[in-house]
Amino acid sequence: MYLDRTYHPRRRTRGLARFWPLFLAAVIGVILYEEQPTWLVPQSPLPTPTPTRSAIFYQASAESALRTGNYDAAFRAYNEMSRLEPTNPDSFVALSDLYLMFQDLDRALQKAQQAVSVAPDDPDALVARARALNWKEENDDAAIDAFNALEINPDHVHTLAVLGEIYTDVGNRDIAEEYINQALTLDPQDVLALRNRAYLLEQRGDYAEAATAFEAAIAAAPQRFDLYIQYGRLLRVGLAEFDKAVEIYRKAVDVYEAPITLDALGDGLYNNGDHLQAVRELRKAVEIDPEFGFAQVHLGMALYARRNYEDAATHLDKGLRLVGDRARIEQFYTAGLAFIYKEPSECDKAIPWLQKALALDTESTPVIDGLTRCSQ
Repeated sequence: MYLDRTYHPRRRTRGLARFWPLFLAAVIGVILYEEQPTWLVPQSPLPTPTPTRSAIFYQASAESALRTGNYDAAFRAYNEMSRLEPTNPDSFVALSDLYLMFQDLDRALQKAQQAVSVAPDDPDALVARARALNWKEENDDAAIDAFNALEINPDHVHTLAVLGEIYTDVGNRDIAEEYINQALTLDPQDVLALRNRAYLLEQRGDYAEAATAFEAAIAAAPQRFDLYIQYGRLLRVGLAEFDKAVEIYRKAVDVYEAPITLDALGDGLYNNGDHLQAVRELRKAVEIDPEFGFAQVHLGMALYARRNYEDAATHLDKGLRLVGDRARIEQFYTAGLAFIYKEPSECDKAIPWLQKALALDTESTPVIDGLTRCSQ
């Protein structure tokens, strides 16, 4: 093929036309900038509704908190559960058990009553009320509830354990042992049954065996601060092992630092003769809860032992008003003596406490000495 080498293709003359795309893009950009359409402006994401937590969620939260010794969180969770499901006895039963651990007997009974009111045929509810009544020394009514629960479920472990506790308190310890053994046969690791076995042995005076039983209960539930407190009491009162008792009380504080555990530790230190450290621990307790009567009383006793009569009188006076008839005779007359020995002496405040002690023991030497001082 012949090629014409003189041929050159014509170049196209584009002129301004080649800039039209850029010009058009610029115009669109200006319009969008000026108008700011809503689809162009970044929008804040719409808030999503917070899911409503169920009663089951709070029950699981409470049980998880108890496993780690977070009793404050457990109380909150069970209270929320009871608010969401007011006809479910489980939260009331759990709250009753918790209040017993904290020795708040009135609230324990109140929650147990609520459980029975919404589920009168529930053995857990009946046995919760039975135990609260037992702790308030209303054993006849406690036994009625427990036997009613047993009729509903003859193999209810907690019913058997609580019947063991009731029979221990009324002095029929052979029957108590039968019920507790039945409970442990059904569930060898049930904490209430293990605790009640230790309590039975303690009441029998078998202190060494009771100590072993308390250790078994603690091994089954190491987060239960109340078991340490009860074990420490056995060591101090039953076995006179004051150093070991203090060690156990310290473990209770490690598990859950609260007025009830600090009070146990402070009282243990006081009985071990370490009055200065007792004052330190007991001051922590009353700072957290000034209305915890036993801590106020024990702090007053420790201050009296250190001859700080002014502060001793203040704390004993407040604590004994909170504790009432649950106080011991030596605490009553120590309050009276503190008011006598302080500067200035206040016999008008001393005499009522000395008279309370005199009603318990008309031949108490400290009481008679205190009243004689005031009469002079």
